[in-house]
Amino acid sequence: MLHLLAELFTIGIGVAISPLAIVAVILMATSGKGRSNGTAFIIGCYVFSVVFVSLCVLLGRSAGSEDADSGAHVTVDVVEIVLGLLLVGLAVMQWRNRNHTGTPKWMNALDGMSIWQAFIAGVLISGPLSPKDLPLLIAAGGRISQSTLLVNEIVIVILIFAFIGVLAVTVPWLISVVSPSKVEVRLSGARDWLVANHSVIMTILFIILGAKLIGSGVADLVY
Repeated sequence: MLHLLAELFTIGIGVAISPLAIVAVILMATSGKGRSNGTAFIIGCYVFSVVFVSLCVLLGRSAGSEDADSGAHVTVDVVEIVLGLLLVGLAVMQWRNRNHTGTPKWMNALDGMSIWQAFIAGVLISGPLSPKDLPLLIAAGGRISQSTLLVNEIVIVILIFAFIGVLAVTVPWLISVVSPSKVEVRLSGARDWLVANHSVIMTILFIILGAKLIGSGVADLVY
């Protein structure tokens, strides 16, 4: 189990480093309902990751991907390589858009969100609306489905992986809880920097993660 978690760690960190999601939590943390909405947002991110990765694992296991000699096992490796190439392509697109540093319009609606709307926003931003996270979650699900771990061990791996994926967005929320009176001072600089450098950060991240997925897929096919 530890070996599998080590393999998934880089992917989990890749999921965690989501500048716009972090900015969203910062904006919630500096609003009147920061702690409650921030909590709902983070739970939404976590729940989506757990459910989506679990479905990917179930799909892979039902096809027999845990058998190293099966066609399903090879298919998972090929999908991983394709996802890696997709991330490299996204890196090129991000680099071309690096001069667009404005705050996305949807962020203007964060202040007026209810708890349930914040939860749904977390679900959407952590997967369906994220060009980065969906490929990574699919790759993680495929990698977990190839393991020969017991069901209870797989559940633990999924829960830990999803937790790693929300670590970064949890930081500004913790600051809003521990030091609510100083949250604006502490987080405003980070918010502006993340928005201004979002494209460059994502470009570097896409390249690293794309290379990681391609390398893992190729290595598994060869060996």
